[in-house]
Amino acid sequence: MNKRIVGSVVSAAMGLSGLALASDEPIETVHIIGSKDDASRLAGSGSVLDQDDLQKFEYTDIHRILSQVPGVYTRDEEGYGLRPNISIRGTYGDRSSKLTLMEDGVLIAPAPYTASSAYYFPTMGRIAGVEVLKGAAAIENGPYTVGGALNLISTPIPQEMSGQVTAEMGEDRTYRLHASYGGSTAHWGFLLEGHTHSSDGFSRIDNSSNDTGFEKDDLLTKLRYNTGARGHFYQQLELKLQYSEETSEQTYVGLAEADFKGQPYRRYGLSQEDVMDNEHKSATLTHVIEFNETVSLTTTAYYNDFSRNWYKVDKIDGEGIDEVITCANGGDCAGMSSVYGAYDQAFANRVLHGEAFADVSLKNNNRDYESRGVQTRLAAELEAGNWAHALLAGVRYHEDEEVRQQPVDLFLQGDDGSFELAKAGSAGRSAKESEAWSLFLTDTMSWNSWAFKPGLRYENYEINGVQNSELLPGLGLTRDLEGDWQVLAGIYQGHSPSASGDSNPETPTNYEAGLRFRSSSINLELIGFFSDYDNIIGICTNSGGAGSEPCEAGDTENGGKAEVKGLEAQASYALVVGSVQLPLALAYTYTHAEFKSSFIGQSVWGDVHKGDNLPNLPEHQLMLNAGLVLNNGVGGNLRLSWYDDTCATAACAEFEEVDAFYSLDLSAYYDWNPRTRFYVNMDNLTDNDGDIVSRQPKAGARGQKPRTLLAGVRYQF
Repeated sequence: MNKRIVGSVVSAAMGLSGLALASDEPIETVHIIGSKDDASRLAGSGSVLDQDDLQKFEYTDIHRILSQVPGVYTRDEEGYGLRPNISIRGTYGDRSSKLTLMEDGVLIAPAPYTASSAYYFPTMGRIAGVEVLKGAAAIENGPYTVGGALNLISTPIPQEMSGQVTAEMGEDRTYRLHASYGGSTAHWGFLLEGHTHSSDGFSRIDNSSNDTGFEKDDLLTKLRYNTGARGHFYQQLELKLQYSEETSEQTYVGLAEADFKGQPYRRYGLSQEDVMDNEHKSATLTHVIEFNETVSLTTTAYYNDFSRNWYKVDKIDGEGIDEVITCANGGDCAGMSSVYGAYDQAFANRVLHGEAFADVSLKNNNRDYESRGVQTRLAAELEAGNWAHALLAGVRYHEDEEVRQQPVDLFLQGDDGSFELAKAGSAGRSAKESEAWSLFLTDTMSWNSWAFKPGLRYENYEINGVQNSELLPGLGLTRDLEGDWQVLAGIYQGHSPSASGDSNPETPTNYEAGLRFRSSSINLELIGFFSDYDNIIGICTNSGGAGSEPCEAGDTENGGKAEVKGLEAQASYALVVGSVQLPLALAYTYTHAEFKSSFIGQSVWGDVHKGDNLPNLPEHQLMLNAGLVLNNGVGGNLRLSWYDDTCATAACAEFEEVDAFYSLDLSAYYDWNPRTRFYVNMDNLTDNDGDIVSRQPKAGARGQKPRTLLAGVRYQF
């Protein structure tokens, strides 16, 4: 696919503009929180980013989007957010493997139980809203409830016949084109949407002219039928179909320390064949019946199919990438060998630079995933005496599976930088599968200024033959005080499933308490959280891990006792000076996360001592945003995102530290008329190219995307 997919959407849109309009709005079923006002009344903590928030910078990188949500940690990898690493309240963040990831309230990770690593992530350029649910309120969304849930909202079907086209161009031959059109009649609604995005990338490969960017295309369509408002029962049926494909020239091979300091956007020549190809298809069918104004039932059947092959460097002279980079950094080279020379720091550097012969193994990380299921939720409101009750009950049956066929090809690197295929490999087929039942029940009970929300979740699943079941209680409460203040508190048992017989499910006890203030111009929230782990588990991924033993991606490993505690603060102020609006916002997170026992992890955690910090969790992180809105259509935003130093492993040896760094982003726009906006955005305004933002995958140093200018126009019709 290419840019023509968006053109097809526009052409179809123009031909359908004569349909009549509906008078009754349909029921929205895709949210797990709702509006910003709903978030401020939660018996727990949550954040809602609406379309206006997302359009301030037109970000397509989920890491940058989530910088404005306290309690959420991200780890950049390739600068575009193609393979996100997201943690909520200190959960294991590699490949976002321990959060409940959803689109429109439906599980969207390729195989949430069998292999939760989110190598597929929805195209953020087409997303209309983001919800982050944390604390006791997250018990309604599983299976990962320790940190919380991330729900992405797709473009809704418009009530009026309308559409939009966004066109964007920038440095590194970057372009993005996004178009949508839809509308509603009395009983029908539809949406057509296309999104295409491409870049040549900002890194340069030694001895190669190959790009380091990506191409990604996404198509989505929705069709809705609903009965009239005067029917005995209101009913609604909505079909959503989505297709995307991606080719990205990304690698697991980072840079040795000296090479990063000399040229941070360099890539070694032995990574020139590395490329990810993937394809995603999904279908959801949702039925809603509203029995009366207080009782409704929503049922969704869903199917996801994801195929991907990340063809990338696996071994160098039979050694792991991380071992060769560690040796090149002056670390341990003992036990490393090659038929072409003795491994020491100098030889390891020559191999990485393409100045020495080496046997390089490239693996086809070729995997197919399927997930399918049906879920139903019953919502009911009633009153009993002086109490008002909002009941929510849900049940879900889910299946998913992973199939692998991963041949390894052998390439020969010459001492002149040449790189040629020496022997093609072959591999057998392996498969894993899961089956799961989930149930939950919550009741928000309101009395005067008090609201109590007890809840219970039940998870019963079998992952690759290993059976587990957990009953998980929770309780949240709020009390409204005088002067627009509110206090909140919660306690609940979280859960992360175990995907192997070598570890136990993760079921820490979690606490939170805080204070909110909300007025017409000021919003404040301060929440403390604490997670007490009897056994924190790590999930094996190809991109992470600090242990010495190999593991199968998706397997889990016990990590002993741990504690994660912290403080989340967010504030916004709508400052008005004459005719000038100056919106200000702050998001801050303090975190102290440490292991409370010592152990030697085989594959994920590495060598851990009591008191070691959990990896990749900065103690402090801060976002500041200052906006400007003039009455002549001119406006803009300046955003600072700052992250404290941290470590890639618990042991935090030399060249495993990640020093504090920041990014300053600038946006400016001009509304030419109510339908047309011109904008320019500059990411990393100060061009901090010397900052290491990650040492994963595989122990190599990685920097943030360099200063990048983008310009675009959005037209609504």
